[in-house]
Amino acid sequence: MNDEPIPAAGRTLPPTATTLLLVRHAETVDNAGLRLSGWTDAAISDHGLKQVAAVAEHFNREHGHVSALYSSPLQRARITAEAIGDLTGHTPILLDDLREMYFGDLDGKSFEELREAYQDILQADEDIEQEDFVWPNGESRSGFSERVERVIDAIARRHPGEAIGVITHGGIIAVFMTLLYHESGALWRKWTVPNASLTEVVWDPVSRQGQLVRHGDAGHLEHLTPPSAAEDAMIQTAVSTPET
Repeated sequence: MNDEPIPAAGRTLPPTATTLLLVRHAETVDNAGLRLSGWTDAAISDHGLKQVAAVAEHFNREHGHVSALYSSPLQRARITAEAIGDLTGHTPILLDDLREMYFGDLDGKSFEELREAYQDILQADEDIEQEDFVWPNGESRSGFSERVERVIDAIARRHPGEAIGVITHGGIIAVFMTLLYHESGALWRKWTVPNASLTEVVWDPVSRQGQLVRHGDAGHLEHLTPPSAAEDAMIQTAVSTPET
């Protein structure tokens, strides 16, 4: 995670480029319980409700000028987005393509069970050579990357030169980072972000190039009580388990 501006590596972006303010949803009971949640509609935890209030206040104070808010329809993102919209005056526009990756048969399973019984699947997910990797009865890596690119481009094309709030999931944000840096989707774990954090990208959907301004900024949450032991463990093991 990086709170400092990151240079555009020589890219000159047009004035029609869109500023995307990407917010990961607040902590859920599945996050706290160390469970994999893709399309599982997990509820926000008590700690997550505090994060909702904090990120909404911060977003309104720093980015209340946005032209629109978009959100995943899953309740962990939608509730976070509605709290922001209550302050900014926007009704979130719900898009199915902003949902987390669908993990199929593994959706809802604990990270402990994944490591013990599905280590081969976790290893395949990290294998840069397996671009056709598919979660059992779930979504493929390539299909998810295409979905992320499609929805980000669609939002940006609707709002040239504007700032837009996008409230979504860790997987969406991480895979977008791999697209931004032209990396394999298998490298998404290096781009994981905390719950209720803010990532800012200026994106041109025509050239499909952009500039990362900040990544996983969670400074607005520092006044909250420390995360639970479960959340702390989740952060420490993020490199070996999916971020949802």
